[in-house]
Amino acid sequence: MFVDSVEAWQIVMDSWRTFIDCTKIAKFDGFVKMFETICSPWPLVVEYVKNTWIIPHKEKFVKCWTNSLMHLGNTTSNRYVYKCWM
Repeated sequence: MFVDSVEAWQIVMDSWRTFIDCTKIAKFDGFVKMFETICSPWPLVVEYVKNTWIIPHKEKFVKCWTNSLMHLGNTTSNRYVYKCWM
């Protein structure tokens, strides 16, 4: 098991939510660094998150990048929504 207690797991999850809920691209890297610092007692967690999520999927953390691009209020790629309007 990566994290050995419920309290420690809550700390890890709180720091995870901090950077995945980031709304500014400029702050994203800082929140990732903060995650790495907070989770430094669990290096396997940090390694997993970086190698599985941050490095290959950084641009897919939607709140940061959606708020920085013009999307005219469209927040879905669901084609069904468009069919309803036609």
